[in-house]
Amino acid sequence: MRIFSVLSINKIGKLAAFIVAAGILSLLISGAWNYAQDMRTARADRSNAMQVTKAVSEQVVPVMAPDFFVEYRLERDKIRSERSDLLREIIKDAKTEDSKQEAQATILKMTLEKQREAEMENLIKSKGFGDALVFIRDNSVSAVVKTTALSREEVIQVAEVICRIAGVKPEDVTVSAKP
Repeated sequence: MRIFSVLSINKIGKLAAFIVAAGILSLLISGAWNYAQDMRTARADRSNAMQVTKAVSEQVVPVMAPDFFVEYRLERDKIRSERSDLLREIIKDAKTEDSKQEAQATILKMTLEKQREAEMENLIKSKGFGDALVFIRDNSVSAVVKTTALSREEVIQVAEVICRIAGVKPEDVTVSAKP
């Protein structure tokens, strides 16, 4: 009987030690988690190091929705930059002169397209439109003009600019409106 009670006491002691160890471990994990959260908050607070010394008014400033034209230009530039970086890597690591020349020709084509798109966009805006996006494809050009609607004359005006700069036929030009 004594052996049984000694074993039970050892088991209870081990169980108690395990519970205490688990509690200490959970406190350590909890403390580490809170410390990490506090450090993130502290970093965010340091990055916004400006102090407000005047009382902030209760005036509500409406948040504007992202502008389609600005957002699209940013995305287009990002994609072109990634593509350009990839082509530069191809040029740097090219095993044959043909693959190197092909990558260089593609970079040149992209640069020229970017210049022509910007020129057409600026010329379209000079016609009185708020903004414009132009997309040059292999055999066609598309334009999106910032306006609620386009008259036939306005479509012709935009198409003439595109045909003149891009050197495409009028039937290969698509013009659409976006408010």
